[in-house]
Amino acid sequence: MDKIQILRKISQTFFFIYFVFLVNFCLCFFGILEKIILKGTIGQIIFKLVGIVFLTLIFGRVFCGWICPLGFLFELSYKLRAKLFKIKKLSTVDEKIHNKLKYLKYIIFIVSLILTYHFSTYVYCQVCPIGFLTNLHGTVLSFIIFITFIIASFFIPMAFCRYFCPLGAFLSIFSIKPLFQLKTTEKCNKCRLCSFKCPMQIKIAEKIDQKECIRCFECKSACRKKALSFSTVFDIKSFKNKLDLKDH
Repeated sequence: MDKIQILRKISQTFFFIYFVFLVNFCLCFFGILEKIILKGTIGQIIFKLVGIVFLTLIFGRVFCGWICPLGFLFELSYKLRAKLFKIKKLSTVDEKIHNKLKYLKYIIFIVSLILTYHFSTYVYCQVCPIGFLTNLHGTVLSFIIFITFIIASFFIPMAFCRYFCPLGAFLSIFSIKPLFQLKTTEKCNKCRLCSFKCPMQIKIAEKIDQKECIRCFECKSACRKKALSFSTVFDIKSFKNKLDLKDH
């Protein structure tokens, strides 16, 4: 395990402990959106929302890969299967189905906000997979959904995060063109080891979908050629190389 993965595990563990013991099992920024709709006031909660949006605009969906406690549990589920069955290439969904399903979370996002406004209640919080652990709006249904996705993630890496999470959909909007982007370099030989390790089923060697990437850097750890970089859109070195080519 390289340094970046060690740092990520420390971050995930820290925020999971924080999530469990300090914030009453509630660390979902989607709930903030629902609260804004229901209460009609933003107050101090807007700073949390602005903070996570700002972080996403700079680094992409780091919340999903480094902070989210629910994503942490789903990740442990698929890693358990990989460990038990010594799986090197993660399971994938048929490409045509995957390319359609990944937009489902946007529909859930929009519908949840509409229903929250219409019924004047925390609609998503009542079915949120982690909601059954809160003293807020958790239901038996949320517990069933949690167990369902723990099992689903055992077979399909990050199934909930890929296809169903409305918070992931919300953050994806702000990570279409983040300041820091994951990129392949000229060292890439298209071996696809990176794609085999991607829990979000992104074809990294072909085109990196920034809005779907959760910045777990599993691909970067798997790359033997060190052909992946996480750098700003203002790649000075690349810009200089282009200028040199024009001069020649």
